[in-house]
Amino acid sequence: MRFLRLAAVALVTAVLAGCTATGPGAITPPSLDFATPGTAADMVGKLMAAAGSTRVVNVELTHTEARVSVVSGVNVTTYAFRDQKISPVDSDITYVGQAIFDPRAFNLADLGSLFAQAAAISGSQQGQQLQIVDYDNGNIYMNVTTNPETLPVFFTPDGTLVRPVDPTAAVDLATELSDILPGPTSVVRVGIASDLSVYADLPAGPDQIMHVVRATRFPVRDQLKAESAQPLPFDSSQVSADAIATILANAADHVDRPLSAGFELTIQRRAGEQAPTATVTLAGKTIRLTLAGTILA
Repeated sequence: MRFLRLAAVALVTAVLAGCTATGPGAITPPSLDFATPGTAADMVGKLMAAAGSTRVVNVELTHTEARVSVVSGVNVTTYAFRDQKISPVDSDITYVGQAIFDPRAFNLADLGSLFAQAAAISGSQQGQQLQIVDYDNGNIYMNVTTNPETLPVFFTPDGTLVRPVDPTAAVDLATELSDILPGPTSVVRVGIASDLSVYADLPAGPDQIMHVVRATRFPVRDQLKAESAQPLPFDSSQVSADAIATILANAADHVDRPLSAGFELTIQRRAGEQAPTATVTLAGKTIRLTLAGTILA
């Protein structure tokens, strides 16, 4: 019996040794799949620990690889997990003042779910990569791209999908308006551009406006612009999705052309007027309306 017990111990020892051996016939440990819940967040934490910093400027994750770039002064160091090991790697990322963030504030608990949602929007799941990076003026988002490249799909830090929107649909337009104007404020212009992006121009000082845009498939971005001849300001609460939907429908009926033919909308207050009015350009014609949808000209 003692011989059998010793033989069993020897067998177990041999099996364990085989799992860690490196010679011919060695058993290779299974590859990590960062789409498995919890795995991506855990690996990002390990890469930050290896880098010795929480001052992160970029995170990249695929099913099998992970990279974290941290900044010290103006120097960027990148650590990666690839080929089953963590090590510093060369990177073309440079620090040019982009926002620094802590990836632990981002919902990476289920990378697989983010990949699945992105595939449903982009129509592709080939070569998916999630990146966390400064998208615009310190606004940090997660985005998923594919290879071959499709349009990126964006997520907020808590993992909420930045859903594609259509401003000709009242429900979507309400979302876009709340994105660019999260609360009542003074504006000089609200509009829909020819590319269907919805925008608001806010007073930002002498001869300047803050141009805030929500494109159909992209998060909000803002840009300070010079504008010497500013329209008069008005209260943004006067502009609603229902009002714009009525304005567009009435303008389309007035010229007997569908909105799908292409249009632009501008809402602003003219000199000598107490209330803002809307101007719609559609089918080569310009229609001016009240915010209640009444045709003025």
